[in-house]
Amino acid sequence: MEQKRNAKGEGSFKINKDGTVTHRKSVGYKANGQRKILTVTAANKTACIREMKKKEIQWEKQKNAEQIMGGTTVVELCYLHLKYQTEQKELRPKSIDRRECTIDRHIDGYTLGRMQVQAVKVADIDNHITELIREEKLSASSIEKVVDVLNAAYNWAMVRGELEKNPVVPIKPTLVKRIQRLQQKSANEADVDVLSVEEEKKFCSEALSVHESTGKYRYAAGLYGMLLLHTGMRCGEMLALRWRDIDFEHGFLTIEKSRSVAKNRDSNDDKKYVIVEGPTKNVKARKIKLKKEAIDILRLIKIHAVNAGGQDDLIVTTNTGQPNTATNLEHRMATIFKNAGLSDLSGGLHIFRRTFATRMYENGARVKEIAAYIGDLESTTERYYIAVRKKIMDGDNVNQVVMLPREMKDMKSQEE
Repeated sequence: MEQKRNAKGEGSFKINKDGTVTHRKSVGYKANGQRKILTVTAANKTACIREMKKKEIQWEKQKNAEQIMGGTTVVELCYLHLKYQTEQKELRPKSIDRRECTIDRHIDGYTLGRMQVQAVKVADIDNHITELIREEKLSASSIEKVVDVLNAAYNWAMVRGELEKNPVVPIKPTLVKRIQRLQQKSANEADVDVLSVEEEKKFCSEALSVHESTGKYRYAAGLYGMLLLHTGMRCGEMLALRWRDIDFEHGFLTIEKSRSVAKNRDSNDDKKYVIVEGPTKNVKARKIKLKKEAIDILRLIKIHAVNAGGQDDLIVTTNTGQPNTATNLEHRMATIFKNAGLSDLSGGLHIFRRTFATRMYENGARVKEIAAYIGDLESTTERYYIAVRKKIMDGDNVNQVVMLPREMKDMKSQEE
């Protein structure tokens, strides 16, 4: 192989065994102080010079961009990305709050958060996640969110031409595997938390219990928990329902909105939090055929509702007729669970959604049908909403057993 240097400042050319030419040229220094070398390979010297000019133009743009990002810390980059996403309306208000919380609590205040973005190496990302794991303060999903936030921020800066590399990418597969090991379960731990048939009966009995003296329901929110249990809706979707969304005659329910509480970002309003209404999580409205139990629950809600006079009235309200919230319902359900002897259950309101999806699966529905009904992706439904392990009570002990399909069907029939 023959190697020749070009005129001063023009780099070198090397003729390869296959006849092609490789051109190398120094074009200055990178942000870390190391020399920047550009390399191209082409059919001949003229082609090399042409390709090198293209690379030099790209490098000049990159160099200028990195100068713009000079001094920016990792936390500042994450907030810049969040600001961009907020302005472009890429995130829901609740998602903005969660992203902000991740940056503020799990990146800011750490060594990584104070580092300049160009100085961060793969090892720094590795060390940060290792530190979060060792602290044992966060769940696996929360740590995974940290990785996602960092990765998204760096990718955003690269697409804009402001950074040359993303230090998260090379190590992300390794980090994900390490985080997933935190979720390793024992033989008697549930893969998906759901109510057993026995627990479901206990909840329903307590939720619909009445005061002996007045004959009124003991729990104002008991019917709302029952509605979640018999529809598989997300809580936010239920909170957005209005009476016009119910077709009692044909037994249909239209779900097209979702409600949540988010930080108030209006500087002219003194309220700290506001209720935000928008499309469903997957931005797809759906009309579902209701079970008889769900229709009966809706009729009971209407009978006992404070405001049920108009089609535009919200279905789920407080005792005073005000819009309800997920946090309020969480507290109310926790009380019902406790009084029903189910205080050891975990999963919050989402346990109703998972129970509904699992019952559909046990009754022979396909994952595709279940996903369409509850309004989620098939992969998400299969992974997070369907419990294949059967919860079997043995005195005070709980066993999680994978049954044979026929045995599972026979056992369900016996329980019912």
